[in-house]
Amino acid sequence: MKYQITTVQQNYKRYLDKFFKKEFQSWLKVLRFYWLFVFLGSVAAIVFAIYINPFAPKTVFLATGQQGSSYTKISDEFQIFFKKNGIKLDLVPTSGLGEGLKGLDSVTSDISASFMTAGVVSGKEYPNLVSLGSVQYAPIWIFYRGDTVRTNDPFEYFSDKKINIGPSENVTNRIFKSLYRLNQQVNPSVNNFSELSFKEAAAQLISGQLDAVFIVDNYQSETIQRLLNAKDIKIMNFPLADAYLKKHPFLRKLVIPKGSINLDTVHPSEDITILSSTTTLLVEKDMHPAIQWAYLLSAKEFGSNASTFFADAGYFPRNLDQSFPLSPIAKRFYEQGTPSIFSFLPIWMASLIENIWAYVLAFFVIILPAFGLLATTRMFAAEQLMNQMFINLRELDEAISEASNKEQIQDIINAIIRYESEVQANWLFGKNSRFYFNQKNALAGIKRDALAKQATLTE
Repeated sequence: MKYQITTVQQNYKRYLDKFFKKEFQSWLKVLRFYWLFVFLGSVAAIVFAIYINPFAPKTVFLATGQQGSSYTKISDEFQIFFKKNGIKLDLVPTSGLGEGLKGLDSVTSDISASFMTAGVVSGKEYPNLVSLGSVQYAPIWIFYRGDTVRTNDPFEYFSDKKINIGPSENVTNRIFKSLYRLNQQVNPSVNNFSELSFKEAAAQLISGQLDAVFIVDNYQSETIQRLLNAKDIKIMNFPLADAYLKKHPFLRKLVIPKGSINLDTVHPSEDITILSSTTTLLVEKDMHPAIQWAYLLSAKEFGSNASTFFADAGYFPRNLDQSFPLSPIAKRFYEQGTPSIFSFLPIWMASLIENIWAYVLAFFVIILPAFGLLATTRMFAAEQLMNQMFINLRELDEAISEASNKEQIQDIINAIIRYESEVQANWLFGKNSRFYFNQKNALAGIKRDALAKQATLTE
């Protein structure tokens, strides 16, 4: 007979035909043997999959505040970053950040993130919301017409003037009333102040219909820029800014240096001190980790690309507002920085690995020594099945001795034939193959005894 060399493909096919199929069938028996543990393990795996939530939503919604505010610009930049990473960020304009907060807290709203000015609300009022940190300053401006005003209490000075304090329930409106109460000890009368949108109020101030406007927004806001460059419009100085900070810890003191807005005209003509809050990015507590990372990374990119009037490039995002607890993801971001894995993997995959790496590490630490246990587990089930067959064969052997007619012997022979099929299907390999051959030889011996006994019986 001519010797033939088999190819790799032929060996592989032989492996699939003989070893893999039988091993697969044998594992099905093992699973049936350990059915309770398999069931509990499957339930645990499903619970773990639900817990880590590997699939991030493809579309998320961000409340952006009033048109023309600085939040429009930062939201547009966020949207570009999200798009580059395969996530659709829908921007939802609102009449103000207060409306955005209501949408974020509502279970019926699609809004899952919103900007919020620090100092207006706290996490105790909204336990289902967490912070991703501060993304920019929120300066507090009082723009006014006329001669330069020098007073320790701007709010008292403008209490009988035509001043716009922002739409009702808007963040700007709330901050104005909060600061007004510090000295006046009473709430301002709505009848004394208008509650227009920023854009409309700015237009009325420039045209002379208003004496002043109170606005909380960043320097880059379209409305702020319009007022900063408008003729005969001045910025109120806060000489007691440090005292305000003692009353409201969420406040910051900012300085507009002389001539920093327009060097040619030396505008402003002297240093001006103003108060500021910060803009916090709030999200739902159960927001997917990948989306949280997307917001944090887009805020980091936005803050790193260029310096702003009051902050150098790279200053934001930052954990400045303590009124809301940081999300665990944000806490990791501010304490440890951005994991390097985000530099070369998509956000959803990097986030998944970052979220479960501890579980993965524990898995591999356990699974390496568990390989031996796995083989033992595999063989234990097979050996138990074999041992049960030996017990059954012992009963058949005793039945042969007790058989008194051919019908009883034939029943025993039929049972032996069935066991032959089961032994053939019970796949063992390596040193454990001896169980297979011992079982097969035992069956053959019993079968011979049964046939011999059958030949001696007449009926």
